[in-house]
Amino acid sequence: MYLSQTSITLVLLVFLTSTVFYQTINMKTDDVENTIEIKKIALYSENIETTVNKNLEKIVNDVFVNISYEIMNEDMSFYNSADEAENSIENDISNRLNNSLSKLNDKNITISVESVEITPTTNPLIINVNCKVNLNYHKPVNGITILLNKDIELDKDIPLSKLPDPYVYRNDFYEEWNNELNVDVGVNGFTDDKYHTFCIILNNSNFNYNRMNNSNSPREIRVIGYNTTSSKWNVILPYWVQTWRQGINDTSIIWVNCSSNEISSNNIKLLYNSTTTIDKQNPKDTFILYDTFDSNRIDSNIWDVSGGYYIDNNKLIVQGLGSSVWTDKTYGTGYELIFRGSFTPVHAQSVGFFKSKSDDEGVGWDCYNWSSYWLYMRNGSGGSYVPNGNNYLSEFHIYSLKRISEQNLNFTILGDTLDIEYTNISNNGDKGNNYSISINTLDNSNATISIDWIFLKDINNITTSVGAPNIPTYKELKPKTRTGTIYYGDSEQYNYISDSGAGNYSIIGILTNTSDSWGGVGYRPKIEIE
Repeated sequence: MYLSQTSITLVLLVFLTSTVFYQTINMKTDDVENTIEIKKIALYSENIETTVNKNLEKIVNDVFVNISYEIMNEDMSFYNSADEAENSIENDISNRLNNSLSKLNDKNITISVESVEITPTTNPLIINVNCKVNLNYHKPVNGITILLNKDIELDKDIPLSKLPDPYVYRNDFYEEWNNELNVDVGVNGFTDDKYHTFCIILNNSNFNYNRMNNSNSPREIRVIGYNTTSSKWNVILPYWVQTWRQGINDTSIIWVNCSSNEISSNNIKLLYNSTTTIDKQNPKDTFILYDTFDSNRIDSNIWDVSGGYYIDNNKLIVQGLGSSVWTDKTYGTGYELIFRGSFTPVHAQSVGFFKSKSDDEGVGWDCYNWSSYWLYMRNGSGGSYVPNGNNYLSEFHIYSLKRISEQNLNFTILGDTLDIEYTNISNNGDKGNNYSISINTLDNSNATISIDWIFLKDINNITTSVGAPNIPTYKELKPKTRTGTIYYGDSEQYNYISDSGAGNYSIIGILTNTSDSWGGVGYRPKIEIE
């Protein structure tokens, strides 16, 4: 059967329509695939920004911390300039960021950091970081190649935290003094090379307190001796300030311990006028025995105890029938015992070289109700009263007892500025027997004695005189840290500065050992200026 021309034409039209339809479907499919790839590129771009923003702060802080530690450990030197430090840090940030972004690369996409630039801000602990990241995309799709090259720029302020300071760590800082006095100690008391304890007395006539940095405190005082090895005045002598600016003459009493080896031309030196915050008083090494009872507990390394005692407001109170505080060690002749104490008019109390719980086995001061005078100078089973001794009771005085020899004793009562109020020499020294230093209350439950401080020293004839002021060469190395690791910008250890030299103390400036400037603000360590 033959088809009509019309039928043939209709069949051809159907085939043609089908072909056009399928070609249209293929073209739309290609468009969809291309659109998907373009959206992938946009997503990559967003992922890059997210990754950089997420990691940049940690990367920047890690770079600064690692460089700081490398300089501190001397694995690397300080940078020669701010430009050198800046370029090095920028390269390090770029390398670390590249390594982080490389995890997003695949066969069609390459991500690379083109540049990193750091700049200072108005806050020394915040730097600005500008990053340019390149996204390169290359993929054949449906017979064509999709190419895209996109630059992504990020600009972000990065806070820096807990950065150790290599400038402070690697450098030495010194306390300095602006004034010194020669103190003539003579030679009479230094007939040997042993150590002796003596006092320096300052007052308005021989010392100008106005030349001190802080005249209300002896903290800046130093007493130094001569170093025969180095031929320098740099030996800190043990000293203790008993009294500071007392009375109408502003009297100060400084006890010092030294040997003839630390004296040059009959002199030691007293230093003052410094901003130091460190007190170098060292009474434990100034005296043979020393205690100011500044703890709530008795020092068991010095004392044994029995009966009633307690410490109140830095004073030892011994009280009650048969109570005693005494030293483990015993001492014979050649010693001077000095204490600041207050006896009470209750029978009986004793302080001195006594057997514990005793006032008649030994020598010392005794408060005893044998007469209206009360205050007794005991030497074994005998002794004598202090005239008007009752006038010294119930108030603090300084009491001294020198055991000069087996027979010779010297009893002295002094005021707080060592003015002699009473003195007596006895020729019965209880045969020089060794006794503890003991503080006793006896016979009455109300017997009470208070001791502010007590010390034992050698007996000597050393006297001192203060000379004219000089300019010292002495200095002290400051401690590297005072409260642990020093972190750059810690408010307790740094001062914010914005003057002409502030950039040298910026985070980049300190990496050049403050030899170069970066920006206009910084943090200067207090250890350098205080």
